[in-house]
Amino acid sequence: MTRLPLLVQFEYHPASPEAAVMAEHLHGALNDDPSVPGLRIPTRFIPDDGSGTAPEARISDEADRVVVVLLADDYLAVRARRQAAGGSSWGDYMVRLRQLCDTAPDGHRFMPIQLTEHAWPIDPRLDDVSFLRAWAVEDVDARRRLIARRIVHLLLRRLRPHEVDEDAPSLTIFLSHTKLDLEAEPKVVKALLAHLTASQPQKTWFDSGDIEAGSIFAKEIDRGVKDTALLAVVTDSYSSRSWCRREVLFAKRHQRPVVVVDAVQEREVRRFPYMGNVPVIRWKGDSQRVVDVLLREALRHAYAEEYLKKRMLPGDALLPGGLVLGTVVHRDRNQTVLYPDPPLGPEELAIIEATGIRVETPLERHALRNQLGTKDLTVVLSVSPADDIARFGLRRTHLDEVLLEISRYLLISGVRLAYGGHLRADGYTIRLADLLRDPVVEFLRGRDADLSPALPQLVSYLPWPTFASDHDQARLGPLVEVRSGERPADVDETLDAEFRPEIGTDIPADTPPRRFGWARGLTEMREQQVRETSGRIVIGGRSSGYKGRMPGVLEETLLTLTAGKPVYLAGAFGGCAKLVIDALEGIQNAELTRAHHSELPNAKELEALYRQRAQTWLNCDDAFGALASRGMAGLQNGLSVEENRELAVTRSSERIVELILTGLQNVYCKAANAVAGFDG
Repeated sequence: MTRLPLLVQFEYHPASPEAAVMAEHLHGALNDDPSVPGLRIPTRFIPDDGSGTAPEARISDEADRVVVVLLADDYLAVRARRQAAGGSSWGDYMVRLRQLCDTAPDGHRFMPIQLTEHAWPIDPRLDDVSFLRAWAVEDVDARRRLIARRIVHLLLRRLRPHEVDEDAPSLTIFLSHTKLDLEAEPKVVKALLAHLTASQPQKTWFDSGDIEAGSIFAKEIDRGVKDTALLAVVTDSYSSRSWCRREVLFAKRHQRPVVVVDAVQEREVRRFPYMGNVPVIRWKGDSQRVVDVLLREALRHAYAEEYLKKRMLPGDALLPGGLVLGTVVHRDRNQTVLYPDPPLGPEELAIIEATGIRVETPLERHALRNQLGTKDLTVVLSVSPADDIARFGLRRTHLDEVLLEISRYLLISGVRLAYGGHLRADGYTIRLADLLRDPVVEFLRGRDADLSPALPQLVSYLPWPTFASDHDQARLGPLVEVRSGERPADVDETLDAEFRPEIGTDIPADTPPRRFGWARGLTEMREQQVRETSGRIVIGGRSSGYKGRMPGVLEETLLTLTAGKPVYLAGAFGGCAKLVIDALEGIQNAELTRAHHSELPNAKELEALYRQRAQTWLNCDDAFGALASRGMAGLQNGLSVEENRELAVTRSSERIVELILTGLQNVYCKAANAVAGFDG
């Protein structure tokens, strides 16, 4: 398994509201920052099983470098000294995390942060560790920015360590500006220099003033830009100065991070055209915000470069920075430029590829280099939040991200999607419909001449008695086909007066007969899905609170396997998918037993109604037996047992996509080639 270059592991007491909110905010700062598109640093949260006791201390083995961020507050401080029944405390847990970081052969790091005044000293064994005193910053927004900034600094040092001192600054800031506007208001360069000199742990490399007499100016500028992140202060005269333009071109050619500070006061006669595809921040007098954007862009750049190195093929040219004509024009036309995900938009890609240079992202490469687009495949996404996702150190945002990533690259591969769920604004159906309108997905699918753009790219299955209004269906757009289930033959008004063939509103599952109606409608929808689709991807899923005869993911998996169609189970996000994986390995969890489910509301009445209506009742013990007897080797999804076990544990959306596409290729393409007489 290819490891990630870097991962951030947030540790705190899971019952602490302040620490939990801070961890969510920091995840967003490292992944959802609109000022730095593409910044995606993997994160994990502390596992939470709801017991309040400290979990087993461990460092994630998914990345080469792990930064453990301890968010210490009063809640944790009080519980750090309490001994649990097993004899360990939260203090022991924190100390063990520090020890694991200190003794690991890899580049791990322990970073404790003091959120409240009395959260230090939190344990005598950590008195020698410097805590970031974030509590001293009273303003909540300023405190969050401080913590995020310090984490970014540390992550940069992990990815770009100093040759001698690992804690030394690893980034030099090159201020690119024109002296014509140096004294003109609002004197941006002077404000930035004063701020950097006073408060930043970076050395600032400041253009011609740092060049010794007798040096060749162009070479010194070139040498300076090569080792820096370039901050271009664009004032009215900036683009008219040849050396400013050269500095930008040097930075682009040497793939250095670039951020533009827009400080134009009146107008520019002409904006230099090769400053595109970089973050731009409008100057509003806040030097720290400018530097924060630059640091995050430098982090994005450094992470992307390390990520691409692990995935490059012979002959690839890596391009982790902003891709514009000025960055590719010097490239060898025989090389493929490997660029970070997500792919470029169609208008950009068309211009770049007019030069004869091919640009690909790692997942785009895997998606496009197969034969799936010719096989008319539709794959069902059985993806929904799991009740226990927090126990695995993940949150709903992780599940949302992996669903969209998988969906994007299946679509690019030429595979249609199917999903069974409601049409409310907060549902996955709406998100998938929005993804279909992504111009990048539309363009990349259009590269395959065998794909018909008129075909629906998403089939939305709705079980009876779900009601879909004309408005609901219209807003999904023409690329989505809604298939509503009919009322099952054994469900009628004798059970409930609301059970009419055509309904005008959703019916709640609040009585045993209504639960029966829902269960039968769900089963028939799932059977229809199996008949009409090519396979199923399973992630998450409830193991309680469901409306069917058994948990939805369990029933969907059994029906698909019985039909001899491939199922891909990703278990790292918990839920019923993990229970199914365990069952295939012969492990029966309590949540997958008849005894457990017979105690759920209306369970006994539901079983009685099934028998009265001459319908097959399958309990969870029977389901477990069917899965255990099949085993991992019985999935027959084009993956080996070892690959299926990797799929069961990996949290990497990239690896999940790669394994699913490989399995589908092996099932539907290699088999077809073998029948046709082709080899491999």
